Amino acid sequence: MIRWILTIAVVLSASIAATQDQEEPSTPSFRLFGQTTSYLELNESEDGDSDEDYTKFKQLLSFNVEWSRWTVGAQVDFLYYSDPDLADRLDLDRLRDTWELRRYYVDYASDHFQGRLGTFFSSLGRGLTLFVQKNEALGFDEPIHGGTATVTFDHIDVTVLGGEVTEPVLQNQYNREFKDTVWGGRVLARLPHDFYVGGSFVHSELDRFFPEGVDDVDVWSVEGGGAEIGGLIDVHAEWAKIEKVEALGTKEGYGGYLSVSSYFGPFTILGEYKDYWNFQYRYNSPPNAGRAIESYSHNDVRGPRLLVSADIPSIGAIVSGSYGWFDSHKKETSLGGTEGDQQNEWYVTFEEMAGPVYFLSSYFNRHWSNRKIRQEHIIADLHLSTGERDEIILGYDKRLEKSPYFSLATHRSYAGYSLSPHGVISVRYAWEEKSGFETEDFWGMELQYLPKPTMTLTLFGGSDPGGLVCAGGQCRIEPRFKGYKATFSWRF
Repeated sequence: MIRWILTIAVVLSASIAATQDQEEPSTPSFRLFGQTTSYLELNESEDGDSDEDYTKFKQLLSFNVEWSRWTVGAQVDFLYYSDPDLADRLDLDRLRDTWELRRYYVDYASDHFQGRLGTFFSSLGRGLTLFVQKNEALGFDEPIHGGTATVTFDHIDVTVLGGEVTEPVLQNQYNREFKDTVWGGRVLARLPHDFYVGGSFVHSELDRFFPEGVDDVDVWSVEGGGAEIGGLIDVHAEWAKIEKVEALGTKEGYGGYLSVSSYFGPFTILGEYKDYWNFQYRYNSPPNAGRAIESYSHNDVRGPRLLVSADIPSIGAIVSGSYGWFDSHKKETSLGGTEGDQQNEWYVTFEEMAGPVYFLSSYFNRHWSNRKIRQEHIIADLHLSTGERDEIILGYDKRLEKSPYFSLATHRSYAGYSLSPHGVISVRYAWEEKSGFETEDFWGMELQYLPKPTMTLTLFGGSDPGGLVCAGGQCRIEPRFKGYKATFSWRF
């Protein structure tokens, strides 16, 4: 049914847009481009047992053809494990097929219409109703398989989409593949004086892990805001409702987000408020109201956050500080009236670029007062140019989580030398401190070589502690590694 709805929507959208796009480009252009990437891992057992060593090889080949208003593309993956049973359970590739058509699409774009059949990434609004995006830093690369279309009128944008999608982290957690279905759309109206209003709706059919079956999720939102109101303020607000029909009954929740930002000379001020209750599901990722490289839960949390940054041109520096205070809704819904889950977080960042020096330092602190849990994240990064093409790189990263019963600290340091445009060589040293255990050390060396601007060869040998990695507001736990890695990429 979803395919018929989507097909009709795309055809109608294209027909409407075609009446406004009669002229083709006077000189149709043709371009062929793509990329091939080879990835090899030689995994060694941490305890030295050679029977548990295994090899992983991955080959990717993608191409894209552009002609006039049309673009066609595909990506084929080949995956090989010498012993699939030894693959780490945190490896996002371990459940994939040997041969897989990872991406394929036909795309048409004009002034008033853009449509795609095949695979695509998409998000609606600020991600409250839908967020399916590629995140290369985390290895998230599961697109929607279906179609999407957007029609742009004078003051209104209408988007429809639908297809099948999977969530890779849950697949690994439950050790089986699954397919979910999502479909929905968004309407956005542009008003005078840079104001806008809109809304979106998404229906999802989620493969249930236990007991087997399907959970239905409906989520809708309304949004509005404006840019440079009074010449000073940008505002965005979005409110969403969610209904989840699960095996044990129906659950309802809501999500609300507000952001207000302004500029006063060298100062930038951002205020945010989030209120999420029973709101998290597989394919939404609402704003964190915090730092994009930290982990957050969106299921039960509410509270404000203030960020202030200052640009100091005289020393080439940017200084910023943020404070957030959050709580849960437990005191309103829990039996016995719990005290909630109060947390406060703050961080400061100093970034400077002066002459041959680039320096970044940051300190993040988060404390849950009720659970007595504390987290810290320290970052320092220094780049020192020693010539026209030479650069020395030094860095340090520490993550700490401490509770009354347990503590874990992961330290990472690195030192490198860069010679532009040929590449970088670096040495890494990491150590992990875990309460009740001896300190573990991890050494590694990496060489990145660019024989041509379109070619990159990366070699790594050593070990890595893995652990929590966050980027773009998303997080995952990466597996430990010991052995050798090689990656070769060529863009053509």
